Amino acid sequence: PLTSHLVALSDELGSYELLKKVDSKYARLETMLTEFFKQHPDEKIIIFTYFRKTISYLNERLSEAGISSQMIMGGMKEGKDDAIRRFQTESSTRVLIASEVASEGVDLQFCRVLVNYDLPWNPMKVEQRIGRIDRIGQKADKITVWNMFYANTVDARIYERLHQRLEIFEY
Repeated sequence: PLTSHLVALSDELGSYELLKKVDSKYARLETMLTEFFKQHPDEKIIIFTYFRKTISYLNERLSEAGISSQMIMGGMKEGKDDAIRRFQTESSTRVLIASEVASEGVDLQFCRVLVNYDLPWNPMKVEQRIGRIDRIGQKADKITVWNMFYANTVDARIYERLHQRLEIFEY
């Protein structure tokens, strides 16, 4: 009953087409990716997001923008190792959009940029995501992590809280 109620409410909150027109978070992502790929035409980027619908949404939007991407999430017919191998070897595919299924037990050190499109509450989940590229075999001198969130929102508070909690490991 709750799920049905929430689905019904979602129609009142706005349409998909309206979201596509005013989604400043996605617009910023697209700008960042476009600028990065101009400077680094042979590199690949991993985007982590928590929600399956967001993965599909980003895949569709990036495709419309001419940025080739691949999705990986639980329940796919292709196994995650095969999907990652395909992402690594297909030179035309630039972005891997992944759920938490790719945050553990996979090696993505052939990439040096990771985007947290949305942030989990648990700082260890963030560390697990980062650990996919910050590992033995990483050839880059430094890795880059882009954390995306709207200012003055719950997302911003999550970011601040995660940052505070992760700082305890610096001592």
